[in-house]
Amino acid sequence: MNIATHIPEKLVKEVKSRGLNVVDLTISALYGGLDLKIITKSCIELAKKYLGEAIQAPEKTYKVVEECIKALAEYYKSRSLKKYIKEVDG
Repeated sequence: MNIATHIPEKLVKEVKSRGLNVVDLTISALYGGLDLKIITKSCIELAKKYLGEAIQAPEKTYKVVEECIKALAEYYKSRSLKKYIKEVDG
């Protein structure tokens, strides 16, 4: 699902000047309340989107790798967390 939304240009410039992007900020803001599967699937969806655009620009390839790494990090973090909880609960 692709939802277009308007973000004021001043906010976009401020986000970019800090080396961030709107998607990362959104995920970070919702992180505590989102299921890790949603975050992982969102990162994979973004990776697919950037992969489709990668032919047009090399920097998109970087975004593909970045989103895949995020997806893997969330996947392994959730697996490690589940393993830790099982060990603690014994």
